Amino acid sequence: MLNRFIYLFATKAIVMFDLKKIIIFYFYSFLFVDLINGFLLKELSIDFPISFGQLIRGILTFLLLIDVFKNKKITDSNKFSLLFIILTPFIIIIYFLNDLSFKAITLNILEISKVVFFLLLLDNIVKNSSFYMKKINSIFMINLYIFSLSIILSFIFGIGIDAYKNYYVSNKSYFYASNATAVIGFTMCIYFTYMAKIKYKHIFNLLLVITAFIISGSKIILLYPLFMIYFFYNEFLNEFKYKILTILVVPLLLSLFFTNFFDPNIFIKNILVERYQERTLHSINMFKKHEQIDIEPLKWYSYVSGIRAYRADRGIKEIFSNPTNLLFGFGTAMKSKVIGMKYGGQSGSEMDFIDIFLNFGIIGFLLVVIPIMKLIFPLILNFNTNFLATSIYFIFLYSFFAGHVITSPMAGSIFALLLGSSKQNFVKNRL
Repeated sequence: MLNRFIYLFATKAIVMFDLKKIIIFYFYSFLFVDLINGFLLKELSIDFPISFGQLIRGILTFLLLIDVFKNKKITDSNKFSLLFIILTPFIIIIYFLNDLSFKAITLNILEISKVVFFLLLLDNIVKNSSFYMKKINSIFMINLYIFSLSIILSFIFGIGIDAYKNYYVSNKSYFYASNATAVIGFTMCIYFTYMAKIKYKHIFNLLLVITAFIISGSKIILLYPLFMIYFFYNEFLNEFKYKILTILVVPLLLSLFFTNFFDPNIFIKNILVERYQERTLHSINMFKKHEQIDIEPLKWYSYVSGIRAYRADRGIKEIFSNPTNLLFGFGTAMKSKVIGMKYGGQSGSEMDFIDIFLNFGIIGFLLVVIPIMKLIFPLILNFNTNFLATSIYFIFLYSFFAGHVITSPMAGSIFALLLGSSKQNFVKNRL
């Protein structure tokens, strides 16, 4: 009776308030939610069993799920999230038998809920892609000021989190998730670079987010000059005057590069690069086990990944040794110590798609990857180089190398928004 009442109440709430508008409000405020989480932890040392962010996203996941059942229709996009949910009780039992710990049940449910949230959110955005496409500009404008001003003001007043204080001065305001913060910041840099071409007033917004991004301490800012080369090439090559300029300038630059014309003191040993050198060298020097890695791409990546590649290699070897683990994964609790997981400690390999495979096995991996690839492949096949496509490529590739993107609700939210909206954007245009 109670379940029936909850279902009817949630259904009425969705009809009354329009779920799309609730989700848009979430996108307007999702960074603010993470700021509250960080403030409670950092300044007040309050660590609830369920955080403020988990509560908000838990309610939204419930509403998304009710909306799926309300429509009573299995679609090509929601079937993956529904299969994941149907399999959840079964795989939770397997994880419990692996760990023989009741705490493993809650830990795994929390981790599975992040993936379910991403899949359900992506499904809703795909179904209503034209609606969300129209809201992208306002979402980015609002979150630009939440992101940039919170970081800049925290830096000025000496509050917030300095995640890289062992290497250099930085400030992430109260955003605890470093990789998710990097993804949000760089995606905003991409967006306002494209917008600055359309309206010059966005140059101020671009400078604002770049300033905040540098303050945040993420090394990914070093990729921005490379992105600018990509941007100018793709945006201006089709215009005749820029085509002529490109034909003349690119061979000249290449010849100067190969003849060692560029002064390394300017192009390599500049202040921006030197800021991150010690931290990068620490990652390289910290890792001493790359010779033990059998998988060649991971062996190569081990030189810049610290121990990520080693944990990934070790986890992949371990998971292939057991058919049950190969199908359903280790889960994210005690059994996963074989890949570096500890309660409250490091998470697997910290490379998203490898961690999804290690945590949820082949079945879970396919249920997450297939709906993503079904949306990315059309962009690639159509040679899309607009804002949506470029941002999606960046987030997708970043999730392979750095992790905590798809499995982080903060970064996963923006990825779902862009990926789902791309359904309406298979041709090259301003965005």
